Amino acid sequence: MMTWLLIILGILLVLFIILVVTKIKIEMTYKHNNDDDLLKVDVYLWWMRVYAFEAPLIKLNDESPAIIVEEEENIAGSKSKKDKKITIQTIIHDIHLAERWIRHIVGLNRIVRRFLRHIHFYKFDWYSEVGVGDAAFTGSVAGVVWSLKGSIVGLVGNHVKMHRMPNLSVTPHFQAVVSHTYFSCMFTFRIGHAIFVGLLIVMHWKRRPKWTQDHKAWRNRNM
Repeated sequence: MMTWLLIILGILLVLFIILVVTKIKIEMTYKHNNDDDLLKVDVYLWWMRVYAFEAPLIKLNDESPAIIVEEEENIAGSKSKKDKKITIQTIIHDIHLAERWIRHIVGLNRIVRRFLRHIHFYKFDWYSEVGVGDAAFTGSVAGVVWSLKGSIVGLVGNHVKMHRMPNLSVTPHFQAVVSHTYFSCMFTFRIGHAIFVGLLIVMHWKRRPKWTQDHKAWRNRNM
């Protein structure tokens, strides 16, 4: 009996070690073409896609002043699709709640930065085309976009490990109104690092502002 118990414990230990050292790969793509937006996220484990998410980010509701976010998930072959309505009242209510959360989230900064050091980026492509119909103004906008991209890439590069130089471009269209963006990245991290950081976050989470039942009921009434 003791022998079988040791064998089972040994097998569980080996499986746990394998799980801890296993890498998760995440591929993210965002496309913006004037009024059309599309966000795709794929999660791979052992070279198998275990989760897929796809959503047009913005779709105006014709019946009310609201935004509809369409979400489509694929988890291990099981698909689900739903629409989420975001109204002005929802946004205002969430802003007030965010004020309480910001003070708490600041305390997570050190924990998150520790996790970011273990994230490895192998792809970071960001291409944009901009045009506002006026040559001088288009040049200014293109300069702002370049500056914004440089700041974001610098911030990301200071906290994660980049294994390839980011590919960035901004193409101005001086005689046309154009708004195109293509962003694609691929990064990996080990499950063990995520588990460790998750435990630290759970410990910190106990001091979070309470998500009351009244807030949940309010959200359900306005969805």
